[in-house]
Amino acid sequence: MSTTPSQPENAPILLLIDIQHGLVEGLAEWGPRSTPNLAKNVQYLLKIWRSWSWPILHVIHDDKDDPTNIISAAYPETFKPHACAKPVDDEKIFIKHVGSPFVATELASSIDTYGKDRKVVVIGMDGAQCINSTTRHGADLGYNMVVVGDACSTYGMQNWQTGKNVSAEETHEAAMSMLNAYGKVTTTKDVLSVLGFQ
Repeated sequence: MSTTPSQPENAPILLLIDIQHGLVEGLAEWGPRSTPNLAKNVQYLLKIWRSWSWPILHVIHDDKDDPTNIISAAYPETFKPHACAKPVDDEKIFIKHVGSPFVATELASSIDTYGKDRKVVVIGMDGAQCINSTTRHGADLGYNMVVVGDACSTYGMQNWQTGKNVSAEETHEAAMSMLNAYGKVTTTKDVLSVLGFQ
């Protein structure tokens, strides 16, 4: 970790998406998720941002449409933030009900208060779903999006033609590769260099 001064004018914003107990731990029928080091990498990035007093924003998903979805306030144990990503102190929390956290929330205005030219560093779940929606929508709004691929995780999917299962790692790699068109996709190891702070 470098000795970068706290709160430079261009300090990047860390945006945590849906790092909730139910999503990280998953249900058996979902199969394994990608990125075994997710929790470790999330904790590492939070440690850096907190030690330098850089902005941290948390987004929590609350599915109001599907009563069986465990990622809902109706299921407190699975809805709550995962232990690796619990908000502290005055870190802001935004509740979303759809894939993009920019819909029907104050997230955009909160980012704008820091300065729209700051990089927005996205981590969390699910890589092929809400990370995808967040990054694309943020880019469309003019934000400089950075995705830390190994601090995101993805569950597998079914091939749309054959119905065969596509592994979580394959799905994750495809999702991260597609996002390169909307922002810079990097790793936990390289993110500070990409941001210009190392």
